[in-house]
Amino acid sequence: MMRKSPNEYQLVFPDYPEMKIGFSTQNFMKCIPFTAESMNELLQYASEEGYQFIELRDNEAQLSVEACKALAEVAGQLKIEVIYEINLNLLHPQFWPVFERGLRNTLEFSNPGILRVTIALSEFSDDPSKTGWSPEELKEAAILAEKCAKVAREQGVTFVVENIIEPFFGSAPGYYGLSDLFDHTELVGLQYDLCNPFASVSRRQAEPDQVASFLASLGDRWVTTHIKTSIDGVAQPVLGDCPLTIPEVTRLMGKVGVKYFALELVAVEDREECFKNHSRSISYLKDLGIVVR
Repeated sequence: MMRKSPNEYQLVFPDYPEMKIGFSTQNFMKCIPFTAESMNELLQYASEEGYQFIELRDNEAQLSVEACKALAEVAGQLKIEVIYEINLNLLHPQFWPVFERGLRNTLEFSNPGILRVTIALSEFSDDPSKTGWSPEELKEAAILAEKCAKVAREQGVTFVVENIIEPFFGSAPGYYGLSDLFDHTELVGLQYDLCNPFASVSRRQAEPDQVASFLASLGDRWVTTHIKTSIDGVAQPVLGDCPLTIPEVTRLMGKVGVKYFALELVAVEDREECFKNHSRSISYLKDLGIVVR
């Protein structure tokens, strides 16, 4: 099969020309083993299909600097930006050494120079009745997040956190959530996950209008977005409707100036089906008029 040349069939946003579309490599985690070679393959795929960036999900920052340097060189040749992601939350016992390795690796991907972490998870895992952070946990998480953001900024990297299972909004003094952390930090950016505030795994589901108002208030602290779909609170492998709709969140992104629109799809085990899910999702966006080639 003849390869398409880099960016030959670029996907673009007709209403928001500065916006870029990409995908998370976690979408392939069940059908493609995580190696430097497989990430190279996904960079090629991104280029051939008209994406402008990928989110490289390296859960515990295990890739070597040499591997990241080589991947960054390929990405540069293909004109694909790379957002680097680790998958440990702020209060995880091993967070700091993983963050340090992640920051070291992110420096190789200076375009765009974004490091993402998860905001919460381990502190909820052993307590199904836990709704949100305690005051002590909020303080610890906010101090650590701001420290990370400062260290990263000093090296030219933007540090962002992704909302996961914690409540999007707290209810003081009973419990605290993502919006409270942003009230207590200044440098930390957000990777907004479209599905998680409304998913069944969320410890307190949010109202779409409230989430939209919060996002609109963040300004340039809202950096990137995971675009995915939930049906009855369950995330899906193909894009579709969501409580806060994809057209609405795209409009908000355009208004605020958020550039990075990343497909995050539930991973499936069949490789061919995984690629088809990406094609189906792009077709859905094209049918909505959100992207064109």
